[in-house]
Amino acid sequence: MSSNLVYHLADVRAQDAAHVGGKAAGIGELFAIGARVPDGVVFTTDLSELRGDDRGALLASAVEKLGPGLFAVRSSGVGEDGGDRSFAGMFETVLDVPPHGLSAAADRVLASADAARAAAYGAAEGTRLAVIVQRMVAPMAAGVALTADPISGDRNSVVVSAVQGLGERLVSGEAVGDEWLVRGGKAVARRQPERAIDQGQVLEVAAEARRIADRRGTPQDIEWAIDKDGALWILQARPMTALPPAVSWEAPAPGAYTRSFRLGEWIGEPVTPLFESWLLSDLEVGFHGFFRRELGERAPLPLHVVVNGWYFYSLEWISPRNMLRSLPSILWHVARQPRAAAGVIPQTVRHAFPIMERRWRKEVQPRYRAAIESAEERADALPAAELPGLIDEMTALAGEYFGLVAALGGAAYKMEINLAKFYRKHLEPALGGSHLPLLAGIVPPSEPEPHAVVSLDWWHAPGRQAGPPSGRAQHDRVVAARQAAEDAALAALAASPRRLREFQAMLADAQHLVSVREEQVREWTRPWPGMRRAVVRIGEELVARGLLETADDVFFLSRDEALGAMGGGGLPSAANVPFRRSQREEQARLVPPMAIGKWNPMLRRFVDSYPGKFGAKPSERAIVSGVPASAGIATGPVRVVRGPHEFDQLQPGEVLVAPFTAPAWTPLFTRAAAVVTDVGSAAAHASIVAREYGIPAVVGCGDATARLRNGMQVMVDGSTGNVEPAREVVP
Repeated sequence: MSSNLVYHLADVRAQDAAHVGGKAAGIGELFAIGARVPDGVVFTTDLSELRGDDRGALLASAVEKLGPGLFAVRSSGVGEDGGDRSFAGMFETVLDVPPHGLSAAADRVLASADAARAAAYGAAEGTRLAVIVQRMVAPMAAGVALTADPISGDRNSVVVSAVQGLGERLVSGEAVGDEWLVRGGKAVARRQPERAIDQGQVLEVAAEARRIADRRGTPQDIEWAIDKDGALWILQARPMTALPPAVSWEAPAPGAYTRSFRLGEWIGEPVTPLFESWLLSDLEVGFHGFFRRELGERAPLPLHVVVNGWYFYSLEWISPRNMLRSLPSILWHVARQPRAAAGVIPQTVRHAFPIMERRWRKEVQPRYRAAIESAEERADALPAAELPGLIDEMTALAGEYFGLVAALGGAAYKMEINLAKFYRKHLEPALGGSHLPLLAGIVPPSEPEPHAVVSLDWWHAPGRQAGPPSGRAQHDRVVAARQAAEDAALAALAASPRRLREFQAMLADAQHLVSVREEQVREWTRPWPGMRRAVVRIGEELVARGLLETADDVFFLSRDEALGAMGGGGLPSAANVPFRRSQREEQARLVPPMAIGKWNPMLRRFVDSYPGKFGAKPSERAIVSGVPASAGIATGPVRVVRGPHEFDQLQPGEVLVAPFTAPAWTPLFTRAAAVVTDVGSAAAHASIVAREYGIPAVVGCGDATARLRNGMQVMVDGSTGNVEPAREVVP
């Protein structure tokens, strides 16, 4: 036997990778730091030069010292398991190989370096293979530990995936596996379809994975197994690749902040500086001013924070401390108009929303429409110096209008909570299903209006997106299904006249608010084209003065910078538009958490319980979960759509996965099998429109666009709020 063709794995190191491949070199380094690794040998890349009996004799002789039993025969490609690329799963692995089968198994591994297959992975270097032979571990459970969260990039987390038996089921994608998140010494199960390991074992795996990562100085992707005696084995470790940058999501101000509430339901990307500092901030001032005038509710500053370019809305206005500070003003408003103040309580909201609706229709809506018509005429006619005043005028009106959108939208979801609770208690035991079909088929779908927005951010030009017909036939089927659900509910309650009357009143109010919400939302964004035109004219003026290269650059200035330049002050050196554009592109690749800051226990319990109020049910198989928004179950391939530039990529029957949806997204609903969003609530655009088209929807999942990848076959259950791997159909 030629001694330079085979080495004991414990003897190889990183500097030997050119001969033994990256995987074997990595395993050797694991031996060096004291990890428990199955014993084995590696045959260098020269093994492929041997033929027939010579190869078989070399294999038999080398493994004889390992003793009897079964073996794993694996590839170790040059260039494999490096810091830039891993090629994981590219080449062949053969498990449970008896000694007499080693030669055939090695042939299979070497044959997997076929040039055509390697080219498909873009791995020219990886075609030179070494072959690893290790003793098999008979695992009770196996899996992968990632010492940084691959979605968020959090380096302080360990993500542990596990299946029963061999880990090959997990690595190959055959099984979805359990998933645990370990952070700060605590292990939380994200899903447990297999219940392969317990919390103590998860912590043991995470601790060893963290030790290995610390010794190797970089986040690691580690394969592990636990044998039937409970011993933990490390099978291999490689640097994690394509990891998001390490960023902090610490809130810059005290308080609790969320992405998925009020204006946050319309924002699914990093905000541009002009939008954040002008329109967004003024909208918040406007609608919080509305709530202070109407309910006495005070909102402490800041009303939002921006972290790594992403918007987080403050919830400090409902903190116990702020509610106590606002109590005298609230009590005064309750005494003055108790029916209006009742709108904050779900059980009494039906007494309050008619007042808010009358206010909207008689006062705010007519004034809003007239102001928009005037602004659209003036946006092109006013001198450039007067355009900021026009924009301020429109943002103030839009903020007040959104106060009523938020008030009536809040009334809508509170009424839905009441209906959902009633259904679960009095109707679900007899009828099954959920309340959701009762709130569908209310508003016939229509094409987006010319002013329909794809995003609130001024940077995106509003406008109707070309799309297929409105889907009236789909809507007719939804109406028929709703009427059948109503008939079934009325029949089930017929024996109790009091309960029947309660249900009929509750249902009528909830259905009415669905139509009100959609009418408001369609109208609210009408000022956007005029406001945007005024902003672009400011940009054109700054281009004419030589301060900007293109009018579009104005969106990457702050309000103060833009107005200062308009006043003749020029632009500060910090107003680096190319840098801000580039920074926003980088921030768009981040996956922000749903919430940041310090949350008091009461607020955390309230937010955590929100999906359950609409019928969400835990699933041990769920990849992502959220708020049940539109009933039904649909299966199909995932299509992630992040904006209008990707609208044409959605194919009929695909599951639309989006950061959020706005009115201009409506044509996509005629093609989608189901809708899943990162942000949103039961009263969000995606929820209501999905109901009208009769397709399942789950909203407010947080990171669906990161966890669900194009082509994944998933099952969306819009009644329970879960997105799971599609189950195989057994013939």
